Amino acid sequence: MIIRILFTMALLGTGAFSLFAQELTISPYSRYAIGDILSATTTRNAAMGGISVASDNYFSINRVNPASYGDIYFTTMDVSAFWQASQLSTSQSTGTRYTAGIQNAAFAFPSNNNIVLTMGFSPYSSVGYEITDRSPLIVGDSSYTQENTYSASGGLNQAFVGAAIRLFQRKLRIGVNAQYNFGNTQYTWRSIVYRRDSLLAPEFFPLSTLQDVYVNGWIGTLGFIYEDTLSLAKRTTFRVGGMVDYTLGMDGDRFTQVSNGIVGDTLGGLELGNVVVPPRFGLGFMVNRFAHWSIGADVKYQDWSKFQYFNENSDLGKDIRVSLGAEITPDVESPNYLKRIDYRVGGYYNQTYLRFDGKPVTDYGVTLGIGLPADAKGNSRFNRGRTVSRINISAELGRKGNLASDLPLQELYARVRIGATINDRWFIRRVVD
Repeated sequence: MIIRILFTMALLGTGAFSLFAQELTISPYSRYAIGDILSATTTRNAAMGGISVASDNYFSINRVNPASYGDIYFTTMDVSAFWQASQLSTSQSTGTRYTAGIQNAAFAFPSNNNIVLTMGFSPYSSVGYEITDRSPLIVGDSSYTQENTYSASGGLNQAFVGAAIRLFQRKLRIGVNAQYNFGNTQYTWRSIVYRRDSLLAPEFFPLSTLQDVYVNGWIGTLGFIYEDTLSLAKRTTFRVGGMVDYTLGMDGDRFTQVSNGIVGDTLGGLELGNVVVPPRFGLGFMVNRFAHWSIGADVKYQDWSKFQYFNENSDLGKDIRVSLGAEITPDVESPNYLKRIDYRVGGYYNQTYLRFDGKPVTDYGVTLGIGLPADAKGNSRFNRGRTVSRINISAELGRKGNLASDLPLQELYARVRIGATINDRWFIRRVVD
């Protein structure tokens, strides 16, 4: 048992080290707020449109609503990684970029008293872009071209611990997460002026500004799920869930340095401030027949007009996301491997907090995926946990922004996630007759 616990802690440490060095986005949209906030859904839920507020998660770790930890009956390890291709288009050019990284590493430990404990690491947000624009500049009788380059990289990582408890004959689940976010982001602006007839050498020394921002603090999540029976004979149940994320306190320091290409001067020095992420609310509903099929829907809401960054108010709007998803398993007891595979499909529509000339930037897409049983021979009489272990694969096709709506940027993306949920019985009380 001690060896297993030490092995778990080693995996956690390895996962945390890997997260620190990831570049998880190349989207210019990540320049706003604290960057692209990465989904905390499991690979299974990602294949079902991202539904996660009321979703049943008996064999995986759903951090969106910590009340779902109460579903877990086996010691569980849930890890995943992703690969994404993004085609970025403006009215003048189109380019394709690729990113990949670790998405999640989490562990859950159920007990015999209806309490489940969890812990893990994951990326929380990511910033990564490089934008260059050129504009004419007239000085006296001379014509010049001014080139501005904006770039940034970094983001926030997250370490979390959580717990859930089952109450009222296991019909009600209540869960809580404590999430410590930390990380730094570097923002760079560089301006160079060229003669109009030549871009080979600058006419004036370049001017550059570097901002190094470090943020750390806590976010708490509280959630509930209520489950009851629709049909006892067919083992059909319904679930209603709700959750809220709330910033418990996030502090930051911002260091600014300005250079004119000859000497470096520090202007503004070190600035201390707060980062206030607005609360996020979620409501979900699901109907399922255990080990046969599930169908559900989510709505999540977050008012980013209340976002503050170093005591600066933002010009952001409301973020509203609607998700639909379903899963079917033809025959979980069948010796035929194909019939024991989980088949998943879903879709989502997200009115993001980004606004351009009063128009919201929308993000929508479709998802699908499968869950491959780890046991090729079917159910194990000795350890049911190993039977339900899965290799999960999800695929997502989406579009963020739309040039046809007179927005400055359109992002078409294809995202693939691969995850493994490993279930086992660790804590077994031995009985000797």
